[in-house]
Amino acid sequence: LCSPTAGIVASTLMFAVSQLRTMARLGRSASIISLTALGVVVAQCLYFSNHHPAGIIDSAQEHVPNDDGGNENMNLLRQFSAMGSIGFAVGSQKLFLNIRHEFAERSKAPQSLAVALTGFGSLYVFIALAAGKNPPSFLFDAVPAHTVHRRLAGFFLWVHVVVSYAINSQAICASMDRIFFYQWQPVRHWPDHRRWMLLTGIMAATAFFVANAIPFFQDLVSFIGALTSVPLTLLLPAVFHRRVQGVPIWWPTFNSLGSYALLVFSTVFMVTATLGSVYSILSDWEHHTGGFFSCH
Repeated sequence: LCSPTAGIVASTLMFAVSQLRTMARLGRSASIISLTALGVVVAQCLYFSNHHPAGIIDSAQEHVPNDDGGNENMNLLRQFSAMGSIGFAVGSQKLFLNIRHEFAERSKAPQSLAVALTGFGSLYVFIALAAGKNPPSFLFDAVPAHTVHRRLAGFFLWVHVVVSYAINSQAICASMDRIFFYQWQPVRHWPDHRRWMLLTGIMAATAFFVANAIPFFQDLVSFIGALTSVPLTLLLPAVFHRRVQGVPIWWPTFNSLGSYALLVFSTVFMVTATLGSVYSILSDWEHHTGGFFSCH
């Protein structure tokens, strides 16, 4: 399947799954299945990353020529783009408030967050160390192409992505509906399920458009991480904390140096990662054999 056709299939299936309107309805079993599927994929990637046959190369090196020409500034922008990927990878706590909303005992939310982030961070460190000395930049590329292993890994990765999409869709659509969508005159008197179907349909269509407009996985992850994960997980919490404390947001005070340091760090992080990811997208659009909504 070419990218747009595959995107239509994927968006349709994800739209169907996202009709489960709460995480409780999605169920604990689905989360366990998703994590198990991800574990299978990671195990395959780590195995082939350390025992890969000759001829497996990084897909980014295969499909996108090195256009930097040794220019240190351009290489620096590529590194900034990689920072956006890091922001995306560690940004899962942006869903925390939505998850806490469905807690039976919300007082245990801080302990739950601490345990989750500790385990999450430890797992990332383990994978980085276990991947070997020279893993591909997209770890999935370690699995040999055109083999049963690749197809199996792709299937399990799809299972994980479906559940992850459903969780993220529930969070953003529930917030949008609660804040403004239900007040929109054309849908104000619609039944809840009908309004939810429209919202999730808009979300699925948007996801399809963005994924095919930027058909480079690394660039897309970097761009989303820079523009969404970094502000939601680092910048906005610092801003809100300073507002609650009643201190100037952009002026340091002695009793709020920690939040001010986070504010400055996250702002620099967001700006540099966004610049890097935009440069990387434009560069890959220019040099890739396929581009905007292309089949390749």
